[in-house]
Amino acid sequence: MSLIDEVKNICDRLAPLGWRDLLLVITGGDLDISQPNVDKLEAILTKTLTTIDRTKKGFEDFHPAAIQAIAAGRPAHSLLYHALASSQVHPTVDGMPLQNLAHYPSLEELDAIENYIYSLAADQVDLTDTVIAVFAYQYREASRTSHLRHADFVYSRTGVARVGTAEPQYNSSRRSFWTIPGNGGDAIAVLPARYGVFLARRAKAGAAGSVQGGSSLDENFVFPIHKLFAGHGCLKDKNIEVSFLEFHCNEKLRKLHQLPKKDGGLPVPVGFDINKPPYVRDSDNGNNLVSLKPTGSSVLVIPKPASTLVRTASQHNTVSGTDQIVYFIVPPAPRITTSTLEIPASNGNRLAPEYVNMRHQVDAAAPVSQLPKDLNNLAPGKFETTMAKGGYAAAHFIDDSCDGCIEATVKGLAIEFENLPAFSLVTAPDFFPLADQLEVEADPTVVRVRPLSKGRLPANLSLPRPSDRNAFAFEVGDSTITAVIGPNAVGPATTVIGHLNRAISFLPDAASDVFAPGWDTSRSSNERGNFLTSLGLGSPFPEDAKLCAAIGSFWPAVAPDNGRTFGNEQDVDIPLVNQLPMLDEELGFHPGHERVRVGEVNSYRGWDGEYGPFFEKVDGNLYVNYVAIERSDYVSQALAGRIRVSLTSEVQSEDLITRRQALNACNGVLRTVAENVCLVTVRKIDDWASAGRGRPELVGSGFLMEFAELTSKRVATAELGRVRKIVSKHHICQVGSNGIAYKNGSEDFIFKLI
Repeated sequence: MSLIDEVKNICDRLAPLGWRDLLLVITGGDLDISQPNVDKLEAILTKTLTTIDRTKKGFEDFHPAAIQAIAAGRPAHSLLYHALASSQVHPTVDGMPLQNLAHYPSLEELDAIENYIYSLAADQVDLTDTVIAVFAYQYREASRTSHLRHADFVYSRTGVARVGTAEPQYNSSRRSFWTIPGNGGDAIAVLPARYGVFLARRAKAGAAGSVQGGSSLDENFVFPIHKLFAGHGCLKDKNIEVSFLEFHCNEKLRKLHQLPKKDGGLPVPVGFDINKPPYVRDSDNGNNLVSLKPTGSSVLVIPKPASTLVRTASQHNTVSGTDQIVYFIVPPAPRITTSTLEIPASNGNRLAPEYVNMRHQVDAAAPVSQLPKDLNNLAPGKFETTMAKGGYAAAHFIDDSCDGCIEATVKGLAIEFENLPAFSLVTAPDFFPLADQLEVEADPTVVRVRPLSKGRLPANLSLPRPSDRNAFAFEVGDSTITAVIGPNAVGPATTVIGHLNRAISFLPDAASDVFAPGWDTSRSSNERGNFLTSLGLGSPFPEDAKLCAAIGSFWPAVAPDNGRTFGNEQDVDIPLVNQLPMLDEELGFHPGHERVRVGEVNSYRGWDGEYGPFFEKVDGNLYVNYVAIERSDYVSQALAGRIRVSLTSEVQSEDLITRRQALNACNGVLRTVAENVCLVTVRKIDDWASAGRGRPELVGSGFLMEFAELTSKRVATAELGRVRKIVSKHHICQVGSNGIAYKNGSEDFIFKLI
């Protein structure tokens, strides 16, 4: 079937579902996609349009100079493509999304239209100084492009897929995969990354293209110039064949045991082979990490879902002659951080996972079917002694995060081209999938939120090419591989403020850069040099996630800022200070929470399986009740299926920025002793006029934030995992649209304009 025949089939399917009427309205009746034959359809798609109404919802950011439904070689100039590919466009009178996802184009249909667009420029491609390069790529609204001027494609030679516990869910209304399964619930759908192969050129930013977040004058990037796809229509006088190969590897457990003991490495128990699964899992020894799914001429890297985010694994022990859960012996007097085994860095590099869960004991002589003993249930005193002493067998846990390489083989070009693969990261779930690192970085008061797209390290230098295991996939000097790039553009820039995001990014602007390490990546090294990899994260990754999420003053990337779950304690290794505070509804309500006791809300666990902090009165004293961080075990929560994204999936970058600004306003008026303060309550208020405001001047929407100055002495509760401290002062801040009403301790409310 010819490309124009494919496009006609797509138009014929979508036209009666509202798309014909929409495009007729947008073009003043000039573009009718219901045509009797391909010749008439092609003529109307490529003709000059005299009217394009850019005031209609979803079309405000369509390229201002575009004048055709299909522009040869230029998807962003093509009105038909924009209408079908933009997550902001819907075939409805009011511009609101449809519930019936079958009324939207599929990924395969969008891919076919892309190919048709490029086929019209098949005779215009100059092959001089070109290379073949694989890119993760996505069509986006203006506020999320590399140039911020109009809707356009963005590209990166790094893609970021994410693990989960359910099959992928493509939401065609969003033009994006979505993190909630189709039937709802608390499972986490895996998030694929989409890749295509392009002819490309190396160049500096400027006339050749734009770089998201800017670039230095001496940096070189690889800019795509023409999409490659199978058939005669891609390039003039050439019959192209395209296929994709992958290689992915997770070797976190092997790295833990390869590291010398003096550097924190763990001895290998007798009878286990660390060069076999589950110590090393890759595409050659089980292929249970990812799958490749052709989607038209592009390909999806799809993480394989598992029943739980983490799990134990076994290996046949050659000494015992039986299958055993793989384990390690916790070192005597281990180096621990909040009951987690800590592996030190080497000159800033993570040669093995930074943190290792050590709280699930196994019996080396017991059968593989045994359930590890959860040491978090030990009585006080016994728990602390066991953690400090070590010497027991602790279960290893596996997760499905990994590093990889996506390579394209292209035949039919007649000459050999340099072939650049893409770096594939498969990382932890994104609990704020609609809020991206680069966007939150726009608030200058949020520190250390650097996105991976601004990082300048090469990809994992130990990865082999999928087509040749004896050749390395990535070069030492290829330091811009995680950059997000796109075409050049002129005109006024847009911002994230006021622009609702509906599509999830699978590019590095939605991932964190390396920072001791980051949520998604770490820095490692070998004899070739320093590089990016996921192997420096926790083993398994929830062990790292708890600490990264909690220490907001140290590493506040766009991850759940849950320091107040743990009382913002200052007597742990690193202060737990909030920067992007979560709402009470996201942290969960304990059965003892006042709002639960009066019937205002139901009790439920938060995003991480824990309950948030709350005020409680005991024997006439006011306390804050919170989770003891050393008892909180995200591995236990993951095993129980309690970690979920459903509570936070719709949060926007603008929401997080607004919360940050409200917290800044509170910090600006409260007189507190910072090291003893816990942020206890964060509630979003729709209208202060009906919400019990402290001063009548306060109006509009905003936030209620309540703080407590606490005594330094912990008091045990009836729950092993929770403690309480006495409140010496209770501070209240009511942030509205025009100002803030606040009270320091027992003082009266004061109103201040902000």
